[in-house]
Amino acid sequence: MAYRASRRDWLRTMALGLPCASVCLAQDAAQGKKEEFPAPPPIPEVKLLPDLTTVPVRRGEPEFNWHSVNIMVLPREKAGLWVLDFAYKPIRLRTVEVPGKGRRHIHYLYYRVVNRTGKPRAFTPEFFLVTETGKKYRDTVLPGAVKVIETREDPTKMLRGAVDMMGILPPSGRKEGIDDAVFGVAMWENIDPKADVYNVYVRGLSDGMKEIKNPDGKMVTRYKTLRLGFLKIGDDRDLNENEIKLLDPPYEWIYW
Repeated sequence: MAYRASRRDWLRTMALGLPCASVCLAQDAAQGKKEEFPAPPPIPEVKLLPDLTTVPVRRGEPEFNWHSVNIMVLPREKAGLWVLDFAYKPIRLRTVEVPGKGRRHIHYLYYRVVNRTGKPRAFTPEFFLVTETGKKYRDTVLPGAVKVIETREDPTKMLRGAVDMMGILPPSGRKEGIDDAVFGVAMWENIDPKADVYNVYVRGLSDGMKEIKNPDGKMVTRYKTLRLGFLKIGDDRDLNENEIKLLDPPYEWIYW
């Protein structure tokens, strides 16, 4: 009997307490009270690209044998499109020692980039060399050659190759009359010696892109690309970098 009485009292207590709890919750909701939970920890920022260290250079036209590219806006380009400043020297030649491959004769393009857009920009350039003989070459990774070319061109300025150049380029203009630049080199090996025309296509200098319909009706994405044109006036037996000249016009912006 005692067991039954205590159980009966417990059930009565629960029956009386539940409505009270429901009423209290309803009253709290009506008064705008919310149950508080601790805030989740902040999500750490993930950087997919490192910041690129720049080199201060005097603002204005580059030095001897440098060629600047005009930042052109092509017809019907979207508003707000950004373009990085680009300057370069004509294609030059160098023989380097490649580990496991021996001595290699390479063509290279020495260049510099400045970000005058006012905001940090992701810079992941791609360089392709295409000859009139139908050969296409992608920028090759030769870490040992980068140091050799840096010593030749300007040992006071850090030089970056195909891999080291990918990163976030900060905006320039922090000091009056000074630009914040990065210097890079694109390299190609085993270029067809019979080729007389070199077209270098540079992607990554802009965020411009277009959807274009191919002759077969398929839509493809084309990117704003800088095309540099060079002419080799020598023969294919005795290559000389002094015989590589700029075409006329020396460059153009295209979607490629």
